[in-house]
Amino acid sequence: MRKLLILFLLAIPGFAAAQYQPLNVKTGQWQTTVLINSGGSIALSSRQMAQLTPEQRARMEAAMKQASKPKTTTRVNQNCLTQDELNKGTPFKSDDRQCTQKVLNSTSTELKVEQDCVEDSMSTKTVMRLEAVNSEQVKGTGTVTAVSEGHKFSSDINFSSQWISSACGAKNKTGALPPGLKSKLSALGAPKDHSSDPK
Repeated sequence: MRKLLILFLLAIPGFAAAQYQPLNVKTGQWQTTVLINSGGSIALSSRQMAQLTPEQRARMEAAMKQASKPKTTTRVNQNCLTQDELNKGTPFKSDDRQCTQKVLNSTSTELKVEQDCVEDSMSTKTVMRLEAVNSEQVKGTGTVTAVSEGHKFSSDINFSSQWISSACGAKNKTGALPPGLKSKLSALGAPKDHSSDPK
């Protein structure tokens, strides 16, 4: 994840300007702490499973069973928010043509967005709400639900972002959320814990 969580959800391209209003927050270096509670059932599509050898299928089934176990993960991320990014907003994923997005509410203090994705037999819905408590603090919640051939996997997300300084560090730290949050069950099911990463 290259962008701070608040950047990741600031706006969706293709919406009228009146539908999106940047959050009233400072630019510069931000740190985000994310708590993810996830669990459910993960499965590849029948088409994908049919392409595997018996040995590969057995390994995949074991991996999916392990990834489906309930877990709580804490992530810490630092990244830089520029004025241009704040004004223009940052999409969920600009090259993701299998997803549709909707801004449910957008003010200078609150942003609520929804995204629906379909990939093979898997459908994924993401709903995120961000609140600018003040210009130096953002908090939020979200849900990610993925359904594929009767299997359902979900993640509940809580996070807080704190402004650190107007000057950005030379090297950003990643790990706030796994990549492909919208449609990749593997990222939802088996994230790496970065809670002990150096600040």
